[in-house]
Amino acid sequence: MEPPPRRDADMEELIRDLEHAAKIPAKQRALNISTKVDRLCSKLFDDGLSDASLERLVDLIALPNELDQASVSNLVKNLYPAAKVSSQIVVKIVGCLGHGRAKPAYSSQAAFLKWLVMVYHVLEAPKILSQLYPVLFNLLDTSIIRASLCHVLSLVTRRRHVRPYRIQQLMELTRQSGNEPQLVGLMRVFKDYYPDVIVGDVIAGRASVFTHPNPEWSQHLDEIQAAHLQRTQEQQPQHHQSFRVTRTRNRSSRQTKSSVIPEVHTFSANESSVTLEEIEDVHDFVRRLEKIEPPNQLVAVIRDPLLQKFMQLRSSEAYQKRVDRWLLAFFEDQLQAVAPSEAKILGMLNGILEYTRYTKALPPSCFAYLTSMIPTWDGIVGREVILDLLTYSPIIPFPDLQAQVFQAMEEAVLEDGSAESKLTILKFYSSLITNWTVSLESSSQPPPAAAAAITSLVTHANALSMVLIHDSPTVSTLSAVLSFYENIGTLISLHSIINTIRIPLPPPELTYLLLFTSSLNTLSRLCGLLSAYKTAFENARQKNSHQHPPSLVNTFNGYLMHVCNCISTSRAFSGKDPASRPCLQEPDTVAYLEAYVKSLERPPLTLSALFSLSFSPVLCLISISYLRELEDAKESEITTRHAGPVTMASLKQLEREGGVDVSWPTYRLGVLMYLERRGVKGAGNLMYNTMKVVRSAREGMVL
Repeated sequence: MEPPPRRDADMEELIRDLEHAAKIPAKQRALNISTKVDRLCSKLFDDGLSDASLERLVDLIALPNELDQASVSNLVKNLYPAAKVSSQIVVKIVGCLGHGRAKPAYSSQAAFLKWLVMVYHVLEAPKILSQLYPVLFNLLDTSIIRASLCHVLSLVTRRRHVRPYRIQQLMELTRQSGNEPQLVGLMRVFKDYYPDVIVGDVIAGRASVFTHPNPEWSQHLDEIQAAHLQRTQEQQPQHHQSFRVTRTRNRSSRQTKSSVIPEVHTFSANESSVTLEEIEDVHDFVRRLEKIEPPNQLVAVIRDPLLQKFMQLRSSEAYQKRVDRWLLAFFEDQLQAVAPSEAKILGMLNGILEYTRYTKALPPSCFAYLTSMIPTWDGIVGREVILDLLTYSPIIPFPDLQAQVFQAMEEAVLEDGSAESKLTILKFYSSLITNWTVSLESSSQPPPAAAAAITSLVTHANALSMVLIHDSPTVSTLSAVLSFYENIGTLISLHSIINTIRIPLPPPELTYLLLFTSSLNTLSRLCGLLSAYKTAFENARQKNSHQHPPSLVNTFNGYLMHVCNCISTSRAFSGKDPASRPCLQEPDTVAYLEAYVKSLERPPLTLSALFSLSFSPVLCLISISYLRELEDAKESEITTRHAGPVTMASLKQLEREGGVDVSWPTYRLGVLMYLERRGVKGAGNLMYNTMKVVRSAREGMVL
């Protein structure tokens, strides 16, 4: 890997020094901070900032620091992004606006807003400001930043943002400020979208014309971005620039000599031969494909993209064997060497990883090498590349893989016993399932060992997931666990595998831990996962394929029933079978909890409804927000609003008292669709897939 350019190293050093100095009060500093700032600003003006460096400087300015205002202003004026500005940076800037001790000075906030105006055309996702519109609009009462804020809002405002209450609030602010030009200008932007809105004499005053604050600054920004784009293209691999073989003439002789993998050369060519070295572009390649002579060293395919395309289109078992034999000889030399070169081995493994990602098949020689070296591996050196390579392990019985490779690999990685290491192993198995899915999808006939291998792997991962959740029950951990089972859900949806595999379920303990989560995203993903599993069971039954034992089907049906009882029917911990344990809760535990809930002085609370759409800690805000939306739409027709939470009885009472007229089934379906509109689709998918009455109601509403 080539070292980073010197200018990047200098920039990194200056930013690091400034971050350190910003934590020290001015009187205690041993260096002159203004000198450092001037040097950094000069670099920023010349080269611009990478996304990571820009984010660090934004954090430095936005968070409490000991920098003087002149230095801060100088930094903001020279924040020239070399590429698109990420949404994360925009969110951080908006988050630092407003009142509070931890907020930057108002002059810094105004400078940030002016900067947003000037970089608006290079935002990675301009819609992020639209999503933050309520936050920005609610800051208009801060007079010091109002001018710049109005300019930002004028850029972002669209018809959907112009609401009656915002017009009223803007009119009030305009009157209070004595028809401040910027507010009048923003009001005129509002009126452009709704000309029939009566605003009286509010816009009669002098309006601000929102012009670009600094055209020269933007012109220089465009120059920096153009130079960065050209520089980036020059640094890309050759295959991204042209359709030609890769050459390393631009590297130093020392690097070239240390390269293990040879370049593409065809030494046996004659006057009538066509070689890869002659290919200039894709049209030339396609036109002469059948006539191209393979190069002498086919192992160059590891690093040469053009040769990879050639071998993929002119695939030959003999070609693959030549590559594998060369790799096998290399690994044998390293295993037998007295002092094997760690750099050469890791370099080769990294090259093979890129090649494997392209072909989706791990060379047998590499798998054999990993099998040989894993027992003595320390779990640290080259961990990322080794684990990534092992995710492309062939589909063979899992006990064999476990005995040959995975057990030793797990022992090495888990030696420190940390939750992070367990999470690494689970993510490894998740990637392994993904790659096996790709392999099965692309094969005409699944290997005989596929079904048993997948079942054994899931059984092993089930135990690992339970240990991981008990050790570290964080949202990120739950997300990683769900990702694993979502990959299983994708696998069992394959028509080629559903005929041979018994669908592996997540354990009940894990399912109900995920159900009673504090994360809306986790709950939604669990519901989506169960919906995918239900579809897989139905497909298996329709094909009369692999027979699932009644106990397995009953367990899964229990998952569906208990989740739907909790969320949709307000019947948590209830079941038809007296011998069953809904959500694994003993009858005595349920009775105790029911008695406790009844003892609370908050009627009409019941244990069976506490996890429903209206009362669930993760769903209640969405549910009442949906009802508030209905009430806002009929504000002129109703005389009372629901106090919340919503129940079937409270909806009937609401109608009698002059509130919105909505039935319980309509409310329940409305909340599910309200969740869908906000990207939270899992709960709705499960209810539509499981409850016929909800599915019919939705189909009728869509029609």
